[in-house]
Amino acid sequence: MIQSACWVVTKAPGVELAALGLRTAWATHQNGFETRLLFLEEGVWCLLGGPGYITTMIKDYAREGGELFCLRTDLERRGIKADALVPGVRIIDEEEAAELRENSETINYF
Repeated sequence: MIQSACWVVTKAPGVELAALGLRTAWATHQNGFETRLLFLEEGVWCLLGGPGYITTMIKDYAREGGELFCLRTDLERRGIKADALVPGVRIIDEEEAAELRENSETINYF
């Protein structure tokens, strides 16, 4: 049985796969798995804290100790500043993102 997971959200808010990634992260986190939630590509837009389900889920996940990460270069490509993100997001570089995935027993992209 797996003990660690990295869920990667690559879709923007409004795309059902983004919400599915968050719900999957919640489920594994709440069931005691070492869970990492990594936002890449268009998924970084989920971290802006707009109104709605995505923001509520992200904030609740972080409040319960869930780990949130996003790629610095994906923020920069979209002109998103770090201070615009919801609290609790750790901004990482490509090398750290690779380590997150390498150190997880399972990885899934949404």
